[in-house]
Amino acid sequence: MPDLTGAVLLVEDVQEPPYKVDRMLTHLRRSGALDGLAGVAVGQFTDCADGWDTSVSDVLVERLGDLGVPVLGGLPIGHGVGQLTVPVGTPAVLDADAGTLTVEPAVR
Repeated sequence: MPDLTGAVLLVEDVQEPPYKVDRMLTHLRRSGALDGLAGVAVGQFTDCADGWDTSVSDVLVERLGDLGVPVLGGLPIGHGVGQLTVPVGTPAVLDADAGTLTVEPAVR
């Protein structure tokens, strides 16, 4: 697991029910992997419903809402229609107030 201190974590998934998203985020929190994040960018969670009352949105609020960092959701990043590609490991700035995630291009 890379050190995420100062990083903007991007989360998205496809075909994972809310309880699995909850398990993954709980594991990251308990392991300390989310300590020191600069922010969280929430992309698309495509086909992630399972018919229960708890939604992925509920899980994301519960697991990320009290991290003490900006969280920006509704980004067109993931596996849904019209998704954008975001390079991993490049500098990024998340401005939750403005509703923007600015990512520098990947360098070869």
